[in-house]
Amino acid sequence: MHELSIAMSLVDLAQEEAARRGADVQSVHIRVGRLAGVVKDALISSYEMAGFETSLQGSQLVIEDVPVP
Repeated sequence: MHELSIAMSLVDLAQEEAARRGADVQSVHIRVGRLAGVVKDALISSYEMAGFETSLQGSQLVIEDVPVP
């Protein structure tokens, strides 16, 4: 399940950016193309697992679907 590795990377990047800005993260917004091979529900679930017991726990992953041109 590569969604978990994607989610872990998102959590790491969001934590780094939050620390750099001195801010709290309420949500992380990403755009995912339909041909990316990512299962949206699996990524959301993985994000919740990856963010558990981190500064992102309780934040929301917002995924915008990008249509194929």
